[in-house]
Amino acid sequence: MGTSCPAYDKDPGAPERLQQEARLRLGPPALAQTRGIYREQSPPAALASQFKCLWLHRMPDGAPSTIAVVPDGCSDIIWSSKGLAIVGPDRIAAFPELPAGETIIGARFRIGAAASWLRTPLREMTGQTVPLHLVWGPAANEIEARIRDAASTPERLGVLAAALLGRLSAEPPPPPPDIAACVAHLQVGRSTVDDPIRTLVHEIGTSERTLRRHCHEHLGYGAKTLGRILRLQRFLAACRSRPGDTLANLAVDAGYADQAHLAREARGLTSFTPREIQRQLAARFGIGRVENFRTTT
Repeated sequence: MGTSCPAYDKDPGAPERLQQEARLRLGPPALAQTRGIYREQSPPAALASQFKCLWLHRMPDGAPSTIAVVPDGCSDIIWSSKGLAIVGPDRIAAFPELPAGETIIGARFRIGAAASWLRTPLREMTGQTVPLHLVWGPAANEIEARIRDAASTPERLGVLAAALLGRLSAEPPPPPPDIAACVAHLQVGRSTVDDPIRTLVHEIGTSERTLRRHCHEHLGYGAKTLGRILRLQRFLAACRSRPGDTLANLAVDAGYADQAHLAREARGLTSFTPREIQRQLAARFGIGRVENFRTTT
């Protein structure tokens, strides 16, 4: 998930200020995956090439929460008490404030698939939450009404899945081949260089200008930004699976040059220190509990 905040694209200090404001109002933000109940399930087979999963996230009862949603390169179609929306890819962490007990459901696009499905360039949605009716028109309002009227969260997920299946009658065109190759290259995480563009254009066989244009259309930002985000996600996955390991080992295994490199990137993308990230994830997904969590990376 993301939150609508155009300042993210213009002001590198925005995450720190948002977190400071949240601490004053509601206490320290927590990583989203450590708050409440989060579950994923596989999408219907017909949607599997475009969607990674269906998911639900229920906030704890008691008091409103501010959570930190770390970027993962994905876009989502979500439903909450505010209605149906598209959440564009985030460059840096978002800090939405959610009511106590709020349950959000969603369908997560595979990286690179959302722009073709929505027929909208993702560069127009980066860091934004956009009401779905602005893209799908009145059909979105009909779907929202059916979801709201459903008797339970599983039924709401079923209504959302059925609505997405209904859109398959107008099958979206696939993204350009260089986008799939770009994503595959960056997910492997073979390089720690700051700018992977030159390596990518050589391996993919396209021009730097074309790749950059396709990335902004289908990813929401450039290949360098996606590479940083996927490297951070590898660090998060390592923290969950090896909660007792040293930050130095986790940094190198995730693809950082060293622990100092990890520290700079973690602060820049999330506003958290690596130690705080490790502490929160270890408390929630420590030894004996890791197998119960499905990673979203």
